[in-house]
Amino acid sequence: MKIIAKFAFACAVSLAALSATAATAATAATAATAETAADKFVVGYANMADTDVFVMARKNAFIEAAKSDPAVTVNFSDANNDVSKQLDQIDNFIAQKVNAIVVVPVDYQGIVPGVEKANEAGIPVIALGIQSAGGKYTFVGSKNIDAGRLQGEYMKANLPKDAKILYLEGTPGLSHTQERKKGFEDALGRSDVTTLASLSGNYDRAEGMKVTEDWIQSFPNFDAIVAANDQMALGALEALQGANRLKGVLISGVDGTADALNAIKAGTMSQTIFQDAAGQAKAAFEVVEGLKKGEQAPAEKLVPFASITKQNVDQYAKK
Repeated sequence: MKIIAKFAFACAVSLAALSATAATAATAATAATAETAADKFVVGYANMADTDVFVMARKNAFIEAAKSDPAVTVNFSDANNDVSKQLDQIDNFIAQKVNAIVVVPVDYQGIVPGVEKANEAGIPVIALGIQSAGGKYTFVGSKNIDAGRLQGEYMKANLPKDAKILYLEGTPGLSHTQERKKGFEDALGRSDVTTLASLSGNYDRAEGMKVTEDWIQSFPNFDAIVAANDQMALGALEALQGANRLKGVLISGVDGTADALNAIKAGTMSQTIFQDAAGQAKAAFEVVEGLKKGEQAPAEKLVPFASITKQNVDQYAKK
């Protein structure tokens, strides 16, 4: 009986010790989890449209940049070019109490309520690629008027005398659509050049192709098609090739996409304006890292555009 009692007592002591150890471990694990959660810096990334080639390239570059800091978590949303949807998505990020919001605005004016709501909630905002007409934010990107200016300078130097041109606009009403066109018109500065037509292709390749097909039927001669992005320029290229009308026509786009660079190397496109997706994404993430450290965010962080032609395409094709 004494032996059994001693054994029972020893078991009780062992169980108590195990329970204490388990409790200590559980407390430590809870503390570690809480500490990990507290260390996490959560970013809400409100994208304009995952269907846009350049916009998606920049998003992927941001994902790559974020991998450098395991303490940063990024939650993504896609507005699919719907500003109302994007405002709802920003509301959701605010409700989640994210630490910062990166937004690629669908619209310069339309995004203002979302930026102002984030301001009221004390959440820093980074407008990536496109600015906001109001609210407090850091702009990271390139000045769209400069893209148009570079296109205008190229056409001014390369169009023949009394040239006739066509202009493919971006989505109507959007600030970058207006700025790229204004930059182009201001820089072209040649009274002998006639713009036969200027229509929207909604930044879409198929629409750019369709508009150009109609132009081919309407205008027997023209010397250039200037497009507000590469997708429309490539659509125009397809239409011209299909109608055997490419010879002697200069084509210019914006973004510096891989397809545009290949077309320039092949001699079928004349120019694209390089918008540095990776550079913009990296600059945006640098602002995020600064916010995480408690630093004051800058008003803007600019990444310049660059003109790409046959002469310098090889150095950009490697990027």
